[in-house]
Amino acid sequence: MKTMYLRAAVAALLLNMAASAFAVLGGASFAPLAVRSVSSSSGRILQAGRPAGPDGTYQVHDVQLGSGTTIKEIATAQGTVFAVTWRGPVLPDLTALLGEYFTTFNQAAAQARASGARASAVSVNKDGLVLRSSGRMRAFEGYAFAPSLVPTGVNIDELLQ
Repeated sequence: MKTMYLRAAVAALLLNMAASAFAVLGGASFAPLAVRSVSSSSGRILQAGRPAGPDGTYQVHDVQLGSGTTIKEIATAQGTVFAVTWRGPVLPDLTALLGEYFTTFNQAAAQARASGARASAVSVNKDGLVLRSSGRMRAFEGYAFAPSLVPTGVNIDELLQ
């Protein structure tokens, strides 16, 4: 009986770790989780912290959620996430992905709806957040970054492609 509860607890922990394996914009990178090679039915790490940029200026981490959506996290060499991208059949939880920047996104989306905009694309460029999200069922994509966190010399446009 104890073994059954222990297995259930471990399974729940692994599912939670994989589901939250991406970091929040402006927060610490999920690299420590990636090192542990988290893998479960709810998601898997595709690429764990490959150094990139001139002199390893930043790191790129890729996670595929159980839904099939891929999240790319781009973090400074010190581990602060300055950009995220997403692409896949399901829009990721932007509340979790954007963290404190979600309020800015939510306000901009509400203003667009109030002004009569009905397009599926949302663009934000204010209060330290640049975001573009578009798509339809089974085909969502987007990116978000905090310009103040982008390391000097990094071409953010190249990274977001």
